[in-house]
Amino acid sequence: SGTRGGCFLLCLSLLLLGCWAELGSGLEFPGAEGQWTRFPKWNACCESEMSFQLKTRSARGLVLYFDDEGFCDFLELILTRGGRLQLSFSIFCAEPATLLADTPVNDGAWHNVRIRRQFRNTTLFIDQVEAKWVEVKSKRRDMTVFSGLFVGGLPPELRAAALKLTLASVREREPFKGWIRDVRVNSSQALPVDSGEVKLDDEPPNSGGGSPCEAGEEGEEATLGLISVLDCGKRGVDVKICFTSRRRVFGNNIGFHGYLQVQHLSYLSQIL
Repeated sequence: SGTRGGCFLLCLSLLLLGCWAELGSGLEFPGAEGQWTRFPKWNACCESEMSFQLKTRSARGLVLYFDDEGFCDFLELILTRGGRLQLSFSIFCAEPATLLADTPVNDGAWHNVRIRRQFRNTTLFIDQVEAKWVEVKSKRRDMTVFSGLFVGGLPPELRAAALKLTLASVREREPFKGWIRDVRVNSSQALPVDSGEVKLDDEPPNSGGGSPCEAGEEGEEATLGLISVLDCGKRGVDVKICFTSRRRVFGNNIGFHGYLQVQHLSYLSQIL
C-alpha cells in the first residue's frame, strides 16, 4: 500500500509539472507590480538558443532577462515602440548591442519567438518571417551567466538589490502583460522554478473559477503529499478526481487548476 501510494504521488506530481505545457494558454501575466517567473539558468555562453510563444496586446513590458549578477554580462528582451521586440545584450562590459524588430507582436495573436546565441552574435527570430542579428564589440566572446532566466518581470527582492543587477535600468521596466507558453532551451522544454503573481491559464470546464467539482456535489478534501486532492463524490469506474494546487509542487510556486481521470476510486481511497 505504501509503495503504491508513493508511486501514485510521484506520478501525479510529475503530471502537474508537465500540465502547464499542455494547457492552451500557458502562463498568464496580469501585468501586476511584483510579478515574475524564474526558469532554470540558460547557459547562453557560446552557441545556444531558446524559444517561446507569446500573446499580448501591450505595447511595452519586460519579456525576459538574465545576467551575471552585477558584473558585466546581460541579455534583455522587452516590448517597446508600438509593441515591437527589442533585444539588448553585453559581454565583458562592452557597449550594449541592440536590435529592434520590425514586426509588431501586440495584436493579440500567438507569435513564435526564438533567440540564438553565437558568441558575440545574437539573432532574434519572429514567426519564421523575420530574423535580425547584432554583434557586440567585446574583447571576450563568451557570455557569462549566473542568474536564472527571468520571464515577465523580476522578483521584488532582486529589483531592490541594484548591485545584483548588471543592467540597472531593467528595474524600471514595466512588467509584461499577456501570455507565454512552450518555453524551450535547445529544443528541450523548460519548466518554471518559481514565480510570483503569475498563474497557469485555462481552468477545467465548468469550474467557474471556484471549486472544480460539479454544482451540487459535496467534495471531501484529502491531502496527498504536496498536492491538495478533492474527491467530488463519484464512485466506480471513470471517476473524476478534481484537484487544486496553489502552493509549491516540487519547487514550483505557480497556481494551478485541473482535473484528473482515474479508473477506480476504491484503489485511490486505499492509498490516501
